[in-house]
Amino acid sequence: IFLKTKMMKAPFLLKSFALLLFGYVMVACQPKAPTEIEVSGIIDKDTSWTADTTYILNQKVIVAPGATLNIEAGTVIKAYAGEAPNVSMLVIAKGGKINAIGTAEKPIIFTSLSDDLSEGNMNNEDSGLWGGVILLGDAPISLMDGEKSTFYIGLDPYSDMSFYGGDNAEDNSGVMEYVSIRHGGTYIGTGSESNGLTLCGVGAKTKISNIEIFANLDDGIEFFGGTVNASNLIIHSIGDDGIDIDEGYTGTISNFVVELGATSDNAIEISGGQGDFAGKFTLENGLLDGKNVPEGNYYSIDENAEGSISALRVANFSENALKTVKSEKVTIEKAAEDAQALSNFDWTLTKSK
Repeated sequence: IFLKTKMMKAPFLLKSFALLLFGYVMVACQPKAPTEIEVSGIIDKDTSWTADTTYILNQKVIVAPGATLNIEAGTVIKAYAGEAPNVSMLVIAKGGKINAIGTAEKPIIFTSLSDDLSEGNMNNEDSGLWGGVILLGDAPISLMDGEKSTFYIGLDPYSDMSFYGGDNAEDNSGVMEYVSIRHGGTYIGTGSESNGLTLCGVGAKTKISNIEIFANLDDGIEFFGGTVNASNLIIHSIGDDGIDIDEGYTGTISNFVVELGATSDNAIEISGGQGDFAGKFTLENGLLDGKNVPEGNYYSIDENAEGSISALRVANFSENALKTVKSEKVTIEKAAEDAQALSNFDWTLTKSK
């Protein structure tokens, strides 16, 4: 009876084992969703990056004209280290768009591959590790030679996707909102380091708000002409200037904080147009914090600049800090007692207010 029972159960057990093995093989062969994806070259069609994946920039990544890069709230984008000609950076070409829309709870983060996002992993001395984010638009710029467009120095001068500037003041390069850009500013060629965020000929329909730049080797945010408005900006510990304006920028920068670092130069540097028009900028409701940096200066404004700075607060600058204003067409007003309060920047890495 025992043997008979064994013989009757054996086929059943064998079948069960086979089914179990088949199931295991099927599960093992199922493709797993990647947690990291390397990206390089040209993005020539609409593309979405999602928060369940870390994207790694492997040298230059360009969003081509006609394509849109959508980045989900909470997404982390990292970049390999390297200088020219092997710089990792994100470039939005003229005619391309970026929709990087984070939230205070889930900001979008651009940073170095070395950054594991843990507290104490990297600090404000870790800079110059990758190339930052560059937007190239079709809005007016003011150049010395009278040309309406030019290529961004450090990009390929023979590529149409390196050029910016035009006649469309209402040009739209997309949205960047609740975005933190960290540890950039590497050498990208022709004696130039890169900014954290570079806005070249970017138009007024582009939305730039709630942007953090942390530990960038060159400027925090630089505006080369264009008409884009920008608000709620915090720039911390940069190697050159916090906010830099050039080539006839005509727009409004509001509600901003610039906190200098050990090697910073000016909190604000403003150059007027180089050609037929100067551009007329507006900076309003800002805080410049010198952090007691010995070499840090308030601002440097050249003779071609036109515009106004209002509701400006300053703190913690050394006695030798410079305020250089060479233009009579720029007005600067300090903050009044009842000036609008600065926005809360608790969502940022620096946890500043």
